[in-house]
Amino acid sequence: MTTTPYSSPPWEVLLLVAHHLDAKTLAIASCVSKLWSISMSSDHLWKPIFTSHFPSLSTLQHAHSSISFHRLFAIGLTASKRRRQNPAKPKLSLNDLVFVISVSTSDSLIFTLTTPCDEMVADPHSLFRFDIEISDSEWVREGLEEVKVTWNVILRGWKAVFCMMDSVGKLGFQAGSERWLSVELPTPGCCQNVVASSVVADLKLGICGGEERDGRVTVKKVSAGILNIMDWRYVSLEDGFRYLHHFLYSDS
Repeated sequence: MTTTPYSSPPWEVLLLVAHHLDAKTLAIASCVSKLWSISMSSDHLWKPIFTSHFPSLSTLQHAHSSISFHRLFAIGLTASKRRRQNPAKPKLSLNDLVFVISVSTSDSLIFTLTTPCDEMVADPHSLFRFDIEISDSEWVREGLEEVKVTWNVILRGWKAVFCMMDSVGKLGFQAGSERWLSVELPTPGCCQNVVASSVVADLKLGICGGEERDGRVTVKKVSAGILNIMDWRYVSLEDGFRYLHHFLYSDS
């Protein structure tokens, strides 16, 4: 077939060249004309591109044979971009939050604290974990006690509250020991009664005293944070703020 300088090249030539083009160039070429769009959308061109970029989606065409590989590539690309999107910067900050934590036995209040987050010792690696010194805590006998532990997060100005922990159980009080308590947190959004959140509220109590106090001990330090049980690491400070935003703001 011969062509003039102004005529379109043969479709056989276009398809041969098209096999060497990447997805972006093919998409641009398909915008030249309706005929080019039909030619550049051929499954013969898009199948190898689709399967090489999104091998995990390669079985979708068997589930719906009428859908083109061009369309499948577009769906896969959109899904990939959404997964890579950086989360929005959290609206909350340390200045917005107040921790209210208390530990009590059946007959006494061991301690209660109300402390703004910006007055706590923050984690040096920007994790959602805080250390709090307890200056006024009751002394209790060493041994196993049934305790009630509560931890609430208040939106400053008492605009909202979210209960991180409200737990009753046995706790061993022993001088020089540390005791951990953790409670699974709800999933933000519509499915919190169905899907596990994979994060827990984590409290650690530092206990001191002992013989020099006639066998009585007290809690001198509390560490509080949000722990991801998938890798057993504390979540980042920003991820902690994003999580709490869902429960402290009504527009979430």
